[in-house]
Amino acid sequence: MNTALAFQPEMPDDDHERRTGQRHISVLRVARGVWEGRDQLCVVRNISADGLMFECLHPPAVGQALAIELRSDKQMRGIVRWAKDQGAGVELEEPINVERMLKEERGSLLRVRPRSPRFARCGPLRLIADGETIPGTTLDISITGLSCRIDQPVQKDAPVVVAIDDVAATNALVRWTKGDVAGISFEKPLPWRPLQLWLDQMPAV
Repeated sequence: MNTALAFQPEMPDDDHERRTGQRHISVLRVARGVWEGRDQLCVVRNISADGLMFECLHPPAVGQALAIELRSDKQMRGIVRWAKDQGAGVELEEPINVERMLKEERGSLLRVRPRSPRFARCGPLRLIADGETIPGTTLDISITGLSCRIDQPVQKDAPVVVAIDDVAATNALVRWTKGDVAGISFEKPLPWRPLQLWLDQMPAV
């Protein structure tokens, strides 16, 4: 996998890396990219202090300003320096600490726990609870959870199965409820590629 700085046309040699102190890290991180008022599920493939490379279904044009969100508390802004096929290289507006950007804090002292990027989409789903199927509609969704409006109430902390056509059927847990809306976390992350295609087809909320 290419670990070159995303917006450079060529991979820097070892002497260049030692002189500049750059670290180019290969990753596979689901992110939310936002440009021209729309968002897409993007997959970041490599990242450094000054830039990153990502893939998505509809890449932005060269020169496009955008924002990339790795988590709810980790956003970056930059300019697209190259685009080819489904990939794009971004030069960041401000240098980042790569290790800190990729680190996932799991401490219980955090008052608001950071979460995976969420996408506001309206799409059909089914909850299966105690053998009963409950139709519903997504309000927002990430690879780790969703909130939805459902046709009948479910209990907080209840185990359920969430079924979304063309994406997955997965075990999950009801984290909170408010009226006809429920927040749900998945036992395992959703597969990102089917979710990417699903998001592209569903209308924004």
